[in-house]
Amino acid sequence: MPNGGGDDELVLGALECYERAVRRVAQDFARRGAVIQPMGVYLDALDALQVSFGRRGQAQESSLGSLRLTRDLELAVVELADLLQEKEFDEGDTTWPGCLPGHSHPPAATLVDGVASWQCPRSHASLSPIR
Repeated sequence: MPNGGGDDELVLGALECYERAVRRVAQDFARRGAVIQPMGVYLDALDALQVSFGRRGQAQESSLGSLRLTRDLELAVVELADLLQEKEFDEGDTTWPGCLPGHSHPPAATLVDGVASWQCPRSHASLSPIR
């Protein structure tokens, strides 16, 4: 990462944004019965943003990813939801959180009219906001 005051500001602003996004994604995942739960976001030794997560009912935390820098809360929610949905798939639930009736694929985390939402990747129907 390049050095400089502007870069530090961008990283710290992104960190603050992702911390707010973690709360929304955690609530959404818990409400939908996900096994994976986001715990927080932190800067690693290389100043990359990482997300820590745990599995419901377990005290152990893990981390993953290198989140792109953003100060856009809705984009941060999409980034986190997408990254953590992949971990949910790794747990064996490859259709979580469920798409439209009759669809065997999972919805995608995406921006719909500027709001972080779950959307059917086939029909592009918006299923629900991520809150």
